[in-house]
Amino acid sequence: MTVQSSHPATPSPSATLILARQQAAGIEIYLLRRSTASKFMPGTYVFPGGNMEAEDMDAAYWKNHVDLPEDQLARTLDGDVDQMLPYAVAAIRETWEEAGLLLAGPMQGFSSPEPVAKNGTPFTRAIQDSGLCLSISKLGRWHHWITPELMPRRFETYFFLAPVGQDQRCRPDNTETVHGAWANPLRALTENDQGSLPLSPPTLVTLHQLLPFADLETLVAETRSRSWPSPIMPRLWPLGKGALIIEPWDPDYSSDAVTVNIDRLEADVLPVGSPFSRLWRHRGICRPVKCQGLD
Repeated sequence: MTVQSSHPATPSPSATLILARQQAAGIEIYLLRRSTASKFMPGTYVFPGGNMEAEDMDAAYWKNHVDLPEDQLARTLDGDVDQMLPYAVAAIRETWEEAGLLLAGPMQGFSSPEPVAKNGTPFTRAIQDSGLCLSISKLGRWHHWITPELMPRRFETYFFLAPVGQDQRCRPDNTETVHGAWANPLRALTENDQGSLPLSPPTLVTLHQLLPFADLETLVAETRSRSWPSPIMPRLWPLGKGALIIEPWDPDYSSDAVTVNIDRLEADVLPVGSPFSRLWRHRGICRPVKCQGLD
């Protein structure tokens, strides 16, 4: 893992969309594997998302191309519309670009909107020409993350969640993302532990947070009722064998030193589903580990 040695980089605004569907065995979440050529978290599985672009920031334009009036937008986005709407637009646009799913419906007066083609046309123009409006009403609020200060590339990311149909199909773009899979949270966490489905740290934490939800209806109700939580900004603690990612609820988070015995880390990997406050990233895999010194 590359570590920043000088002053912390300024986080770039970005957004992520957790796609969730109900299956007989429970909730499934869509995951995309980032290209190994990616400059950030190469080869790991993440939710669709990415950097906010200039066209996402045109809140005045998007207010007229979404499915909610401004007063309902403020409630749905849980914040100032001019500030939060660009994050929602970025989440929807990135999901369309990376996973081939566009959360949008016909504008009033367009009974049969045209499909949106990925032909280099600006997203604003593509939506307008297709007679569509973005389905902001489908979005729920999940979390807010800020990349650790020692990382060379940093992001301030809002995590939205949207329910989709049981038969919803998605597809990776085969450029930024090279493989896509639907998986229930427990299966994804188990395969991460086995090394076959390497998860990025925020993805791992999020899937762990989703474990208690037995059905999609309960999960969606939670995302519609909660306010944005305080941001999670982990600490990165470099080690001879990889690095520790210290979450804000870890007892050493605010300490000058972190209690860790490198030789014990393999034995201190926690069972899948156990509560944790730190992750050990080693050889491209993140695994929750015990907080040493509290045994």
